Amino acid sequence: MEMSDVSNIVEIIPNRLYWLSDRFPPANKGNIHYFCIDSHFVYRPYASDFGPLDLSKIFRFCIELNTLLANPKLSSNIIYQYTSLNPAKKANAALLIGAYEVIVLQTSAERVCDKFQNIKFTPFCDASLNTSSFELCIGDCLKAIEKSITYRWFNFSSFDIRNYELMSQLEHGGLNWIIPGRVLAFVCPSNEINLHGAPTPEKYVQIFTRIGVKSIVRLNNKTYDSFRFIKHGLKHHELYFLDGSIPSESIIREFVRIVEEEEVVAVHCKAGLGRTGTLIGCYAMKHFNINAEEFIAWCRMCRPGSILGPQQQFLCDIQDWCKRWGECKGEFNEPLVLRAMKKDEEFKARYGDYGQANRLAFKSSSPTPRQNRLINAHSPRAKNPHLDKTVSETVLRSKNNNKHVLV
Repeated sequence: MEMSDVSNIVEIIPNRLYWLSDRFPPANKGNIHYFCIDSHFVYRPYASDFGPLDLSKIFRFCIELNTLLANPKLSSNIIYQYTSLNPAKKANAALLIGAYEVIVLQTSAERVCDKFQNIKFTPFCDASLNTSSFELCIGDCLKAIEKSITYRWFNFSSFDIRNYELMSQLEHGGLNWIIPGRVLAFVCPSNEINLHGAPTPEKYVQIFTRIGVKSIVRLNNKTYDSFRFIKHGLKHHELYFLDGSIPSESIIREFVRIVEEEEVVAVHCKAGLGRTGTLIGCYAMKHFNINAEEFIAWCRMCRPGSILGPQQQFLCDIQDWCKRWGECKGEFNEPLVLRAMKKDEEFKARYGDYGQANRLAFKSSSPTPRQNRLINAHSPRAKNPHLDKTVSETVLRSKNNNKHVLV
């Protein structure tokens, strides 16, 4: 590697594992092995958003990198995770290797951020059609992962990737745990059976009975009869506010009360992204030491596309208020006072973003493209059928033998 390229390299494990972003992969040397995930871990955008990648992709990357490092044929090789200079691919590649450090190598998020401090990245943006001024950084994502481990929201050894991916599919509920075992987000149920839409309330009753949900909170218009849940013993709450807008103080207080008093709560708006993520964020910031940026990052890694437009800055503005609320021993009477917003933000915050929910719901119902699956005889997966069933294959190209190696 030429010295001019050193600024694009980050050391992950000394003399063993490095991250590299450049126009071209590493030079052809006998002891160098590089792999690239740019085309294999791909974010599915709603608009101009390009990340962060979700938990399933982060988990798969960690599993596959562990397998690669344990490959005896590469025991003496210096390994590079190579990514191009494409801003979106570069950011997600750094997120993956950073997440590996936090999750597997147990490096602090702060230390990982220090390693990448001289690399310029394009911040992640929301799923709005219009450009948002709010920026989400890789560091926010890594700190969110670190806190998710602390609060046991994510456990690498017990993460059920099959269940995560199955439940995320619209036909299987389109739902994701945001605070596992406590609060989940899901898409608005269909009023009638629809092969290409969300399940009906009756189908959701079966799902919720299996996973222990006791209460539902609806944030959007009444598109189905709540009695279809209530007659099966589930509680149903109405907290409507406009699509794309921000909730009032009374709605926030009522939502937090519901989650505090109920065992397991399922929350939905139209797409289960904007209003849903925003209110769950209010509860999380009250009860956990997590700031707005970290929660937004976590919510999007759990459920891509969550929290949009003015809802992002809104959570930042109320995080201190939520923290004081959580620290208050008695009744918390402090009124919620918001900062002055920009005109376009204020309009959406007050009057919503007409049509946004339908657009997001339509995107969510679009078929998910299938990933290419390749097997190589040198792959541990060829000898381990169980691993093959649980972990996707990433194509890894070795420059020294010019052959594909799958791990």
